[in-house]
Amino acid sequence: MEYLAYSYIYIADEQTDENFVLDIPKLSFKWRKIFKSSAWLSFAGVSILLATITQMQFASAEYVRTNGNCLNIRTGPSMENSSIACVRNVSYIGETGSVRNGFARISSGRYRGYYAAERWIGNTPDSSSRRYRSGSGVGGRVTLGYGSRGERVREVQRALGIRVDGVYSSRTINAVRQFQRRNGLRVDGAVGYQTRRALGI
Repeated sequence: MEYLAYSYIYIADEQTDENFVLDIPKLSFKWRKIFKSSAWLSFAGVSILLATITQMQFASAEYVRTNGNCLNIRTGPSMENSSIACVRNVSYIGETGSVRNGFARISSGRYRGYYAAERWIGNTPDSSSRRYRSGSGVGGRVTLGYGSRGERVREVQRALGIRVDGVYSSRTINAVRQFQRRNGLRVDGAVGYQTRRALGI
């Protein structure tokens, strides 16, 4: 019975109706009037820009930037964890994610899931300038370095007796280096646990 029903539906659909007229209204756009103003172009450009930005994924490619030695890739965020490889200076190690105890977790590439000392990695293979991040520094909670901003930078600047502007610029780095040299600390221009303790903050 179903077969007959489907057959009749099919036949009825296939037969054309001579009286059937499809009445589609004519649409006329006045393109010159719509595109007369350049405001639509600005709006379209901003819309495309915002749509592109929302789709971007930020990745930070990291390279070994040591003083010439190789960098140990470790199984955990500590010097006590075993080393699985020793990667040469200026070698690409992948992208990094979270930082714990001064060690960055590698989130892509050959060493994914392992850790590298954050102090010895950077986003360019050039070893002349290091990148510092705020996060867990070795032996302390926060490491301040070039580009840092805010109240903690102001505290450091006050303790050093330099102009207070809250921006960790080259002026602040030089003052920190001089302080570290005078106090027998590792001279790196960054304010970590030991430098902060010596500053009394």
